[in-house]
Amino acid sequence: MTLSPHIPVLPQEVLSLLSQTTSSSPGWFLDGTAGEGGHSRLILEQFPQAKLILVDRDSVMLARALQNLESHRSRVFPFQMNFSEIDRSILEEAGCPGLDGVLVDLGVSLFHFLHSGRGFTFKQEEPLDMRLEPQFGNKTAADVVNYSSVIQLKKIFWDYGEERWALKIANNIVQVRHKNKFETNLDLAKLVEASIPRKFWPKEAHPATRIFQALRIEVNQELEHADKGIRSLASLLLPGGVIACISFHSLEDRIVKWAFRDLQANEDFSILTKKPILPTDEEIRSNRASRSAKLRGLSKILPI
Repeated sequence: MTLSPHIPVLPQEVLSLLSQTTSSSPGWFLDGTAGEGGHSRLILEQFPQAKLILVDRDSVMLARALQNLESHRSRVFPFQMNFSEIDRSILEEAGCPGLDGVLVDLGVSLFHFLHSGRGFTFKQEEPLDMRLEPQFGNKTAADVVNYSSVIQLKKIFWDYGEERWALKIANNIVQVRHKNKFETNLDLAKLVEASIPRKFWPKEAHPATRIFQALRIEVNQELEHADKGIRSLASLLLPGGVIACISFHSLEDRIVKWAFRDLQANEDFSILTKKPILPTDEEIRSNRASRSAKLRGLSKILPI
């Protein structure tokens, strides 16, 4: 299988934020969403004396990241778990006294869309799964579609996809599944196509994009993990340490923004980015996946 080369988004902007750590010799960083390891590699190259805790909830992605970081392997400490589950005991297991920098990239890797075979895409027929942790047996996207009520489906599609046709799509799903359960991604994509009048289809995206996003968020509880993880990882920063978060849609960015504001208002933190940092036109041209990325940063204030 030939895989597309992975290009990390906002690479220099991430390094610039993490370099604002006040430590003269940063010792420990954490990449909470390893993905393909692109950002981790940049961090290890930028800080050649530092060690890095590498985290991903998906065992396939963690293995891919480690493969791409082979030349730095002695400085990498991998953990397969959700970044929201990281606590002081994980740091102690790695021998880490505290973190000088943290990166959380809330986007789903291009690998999942193109090569995972779990139904994230519209390009070929795959099981309607969408789990980022398939080995743990949590509910699949097919389970959600086949067994949720109309009201539950409408809420998922509206809250997590901001889909204006949420109720019509939910009603149509319930009508169709009485005869045939939804088993593949294309089963669902075709129903959504039929539910939305063609004149209202988005120009640059598949009409089912918002529905698929909503199901993926629901299946993996992504927004809950994002809020919990940002707050817990911020608490593990050393004074002067920095946390950088990349989001890819308004729901994620809102969570990052309000978590940062809350931490600044109630604890010893300072927001480093009054507005999110966006990719340049040049980056968008060379890496289309970056077009919706937003980067925000927060630092832990040094004691007076």
